[in-house]
Amino acid sequence: MDPMILAIASALGTGMATGAGERAGTALATLIGRVRQRLTGAQQSTEETAAALHEEFVRDPAFAEEIRALWQQVNQGNSFTGTAKNVLQIQESNGPITLT
Repeated sequence: MDPMILAIASALGTGMATGAGERAGTALATLIGRVRQRLTGAQQSTEETAAALHEEFVRDPAFAEEIRALWQQVNQGNSFTGTAKNVLQIQESNGPITLT
């Protein structure tokens, strides 16, 4: 399964979309809204939601392209390419950070 599809399905299932949408701008809120419009059935699990989203992508390639473009906006500056022993990602900080 496509990791992007699983990530979107997970965000839908856990309710992370609301808070993340505020921090990521309108792209995530738009993405989640568009997916929810399409997936009107009651998926029970992340896997079922991901499977339904995958089927919708196959059925409607234009929708898949729209969602992929929104996903790129959401993750702009939020990706890592290469090899690393440890990766630390901080979304917000309200105080000093010391890494050793």
